Amino acid sequence: MKTNQPEVYAAGDVNGKSMLAHTAYREAEVAVNVMLGKKDTMRYEAVPGVIYTNPELSAVGETEYSAKAKGIDATCVKIPMRFSGRYLAENEGGDGVMKLVVNNATKQVLGAQMLSNYSSEFIVTVGTFIELGLTLDEIKQIVFPHPTVAEIVREAVFQY
Repeated sequence: MKTNQPEVYAAGDVNGKSMLAHTAYREAEVAVNVMLGKKDTMRYEAVPGVIYTNPELSAVGETEYSAKAKGIDATCVKIPMRFSGRYLAENEGGDGVMKLVVNNATKQVLGAQMLSNYSSEFIVTVGTFIELGLTLDEIKQIVFPHPTVAEIVREAVFQY
């Protein structure tokens, strides 16, 4: 969060990196930690964004297209939201989709995009995977409560 001016830090819209309130909170935490001599890193690729429409559109990290544009060998797992029993029961028709982008070389999650009700509530799950650099094998060991809509993330991991 350091600027080109000694001992001046920038967080929030002023730095032009991500114009989201939740990003600014994290940037401020990183800035303060660095000022205090604590090691901390801002990982923009792990910051989710949400468009609060009906259904919601949520995304974090890379898309299939952006990963390939960077030369990353990636696979996109596309899974209908109807794979989540709870989502299907609570949303007539069960329309919606989740896309999970995985690095084929490292087997780490690079990103996700979700078009579904509730996606703002569980996109943070994938952001956490990115933040921690988890592999698919590590994610498979995580227990997701049942029945939850977030189980769709686990389903996508096992579909890879």
